[in-house]
Amino acid sequence: MKVNADLRLKDVPGQLVFALEPISTNDGNIVGVVHHRDVVIGGHITVNVTFEVRSDRMLQRILDTWKERDIDVARMGSLYETFPIECLLVGDISSQELNNIMEEIEAMEDMESVDVRYSVSAASDGKAAIVFGKVRKKEAVERVERLLEERAADGGFLLVRGLGD
Repeated sequence: MKVNADLRLKDVPGQLVFALEPISTNDGNIVGVVHHRDVVIGGHITVNVTFEVRSDRMLQRILDTWKERDIDVARMGSLYETFPIECLLVGDISSQELNNIMEEIEAMEDMESVDVRYSVSAASDGKAAIVFGKVRKKEAVERVERLLEERAADGGFLLVRGLGD
């Protein structure tokens, strides 16, 4: 799990190392540190740290150590990597079919977001839909693409994958 935290540290030498050390001693991996040294409020500075830990138990040990060391956690949140989905559907695809596809995608595990743009041309009977989305696991990209591939084959329309690559 990737974690991002804003820590309020006393503005004295050694506090940054004092705050970061519990991460490494609990098998965490520091990904980034932003030290807001120029903004001192009430004798404290803010440090933003992003780190990875393997379990909630390890994270709790880090939090407990910070509490023991009187390090204030001003804000904390989990981060996770997302993977894009970018597909184009072209052909005789109805708005109802597209709606059904979107409901199936939305119901899938590990979906972060999904957006569809639907275009119909009265002059040429052309229909197209662009599907953009983000998923939390790479395997979810494959599941969405398989679903779209099956629906394209069944519905007789063209599927173009990886528009952003």
